[in-house]
Amino acid sequence: MRRVLSISAAAALLAMPAISWGHDPIGPDDPGHGADGTSAFAHMELLSSFPSGEPGARPTNSDIAFWGKYAYVGNYNGFRIFDISTAQGQLVSDVRCVGAQGDPSVVDTDADGAADLLVLSVDRTMSGPNCGAVPVAHDDPAGWEGLRLFDVSDPALPRQIGAVYQDCGSHTNTLLPQESGDRVLVLNSSYPLRPGPTCGPERGPAAGRDPLHGVVQVVEIPFDDPASAREITELPVTYPGDPDNKFTPSEQGLSAPGLVDGMRACHDIAVHTERGLVAGACAEQAQVWRIGANGLPDTENPVWTYDQDNVDFWHSATFSWDGKVTNFIDESFGEGCPTTTVKTAGKGEPREYESGNMFFLDTRSGGLLSEFRINRSTEGGDPPPYCSSHLGNVVPSKDRYLLVNAYYRGGSSVIDFTEPTAPREIAFSDLVNMDTWSAYWYESKGSKREWISTYGNDGVHTPNSGYGFEVFRAWVGPTERVGLPYLNPQVQERYVPMRPGRGKASRFRARARSPYARGSAVGSGERSSNRAFIRREWR
Repeated sequence: MRRVLSISAAAALLAMPAISWGHDPIGPDDPGHGADGTSAFAHMELLSSFPSGEPGARPTNSDIAFWGKYAYVGNYNGFRIFDISTAQGQLVSDVRCVGAQGDPSVVDTDADGAADLLVLSVDRTMSGPNCGAVPVAHDDPAGWEGLRLFDVSDPALPRQIGAVYQDCGSHTNTLLPQESGDRVLVLNSSYPLRPGPTCGPERGPAAGRDPLHGVVQVVEIPFDDPASAREITELPVTYPGDPDNKFTPSEQGLSAPGLVDGMRACHDIAVHTERGLVAGACAEQAQVWRIGANGLPDTENPVWTYDQDNVDFWHSATFSWDGKVTNFIDESFGEGCPTTTVKTAGKGEPREYESGNMFFLDTRSGGLLSEFRINRSTEGGDPPPYCSSHLGNVVPSKDRYLLVNAYYRGGSSVIDFTEPTAPREIAFSDLVNMDTWSAYWYESKGSKREWISTYGNDGVHTPNSGYGFEVFRAWVGPTERVGLPYLNPQVQERYVPMRPGRGKASRFRARARSPYARGSAVGSGERSSNRAFIRREWR
């Protein structure tokens, strides 16, 4: 979501043969540049890529989930399933089920070790819940948006088995595993980007809804009957310490026809079950919550919240696998690389801010450890440079902190934050026409080898020339990784400690300063709104 997007691209904040593109191998010490002089790669080899759809009609590609040897790859036309057991990857099925934005999560409901249920987010008003429905007016009172459920027990023949309507739709969904083992909860994140059938200032009040939305909706999926999934409760979202307790897009430099200028909600949520922690990237604020005795995050009493003026939109979050560092992402509404936004930030006259960065925060205190950005190119191009951070995850390692992350037109990146006060990029692939929504590590087996397996989903603002699903190797040096049998990237179900003497996060203090942090001069003696509200002790 950015200021210069088309209407369809702004809503992102809202079976065909595989096409494999060959690329020259990139060795661990072989950085290079593309033919146009603006694209580059270093220590990262693109093994294969699979554009989605036919040339001239390719959809926006979104998020990814993993189970065993399969990758479940979302897009605005549905999702695709790939066999990633070989280095090149192979398309298994292509499910056409139109409805932005196609955020997938996968579940094993019968405990046989294989995924058999896929949950897919639909954040666009459709004529109905089933595949085959078509987009209708956003505020159509008869329209539908929410979660679609698919049986994927046969990866070659997925089929829809149900749907759950959600007010304001489903922009992203995060699973919340339950100890009972007989159900899973879904934390549904959404917001009134535009008026919906029962959402926003026009339709919301008539349906008994807050015009700002102000909730995370919780859906229960029973394992013995997934088709009977239903919403069971809502969790309130507020912005402690924020003067007007709402997010106002126009103050952050975003405008588009029909855009609602005021909301209170979360864009994305990350769960660390072993630590009992949940991170909410909630537009106006970054928040960390604790999972309460009822098994749900206590959104009313954040452990802490954080914000500062150069953040356009708190978009997504992830934890280090030992839970000591939390990474939050700002999705910029601006342009350029490095990315900047001209906005008021609620402070009167417009000014230019650095934006689209990521932030490493101490999970115990909410203190800023560092702020990180990439700088690919400031030159022109078609499309023009734009390298806002977007979606990524941390590699479960016993001796290093590594983060794989997407940077839109900055491609895919690997960032070493073993010293969280001084993160550094150690590998990236930013080839011609890359426009990457999500980039993740995933390996089903542990390893100490010098390269890691990463995957991207590319083709966002340039859908007709995007690479689609991407398979990479990134050379990072010897790293002791823990393999995972499955991975929904926003859900971390294991505690992976650093080996003694290697990880230093427990001794880090929030000593790195942003020029926008409270107590530092900003512009003409201005102060930013950096806030950290400490609500309870770390346990």
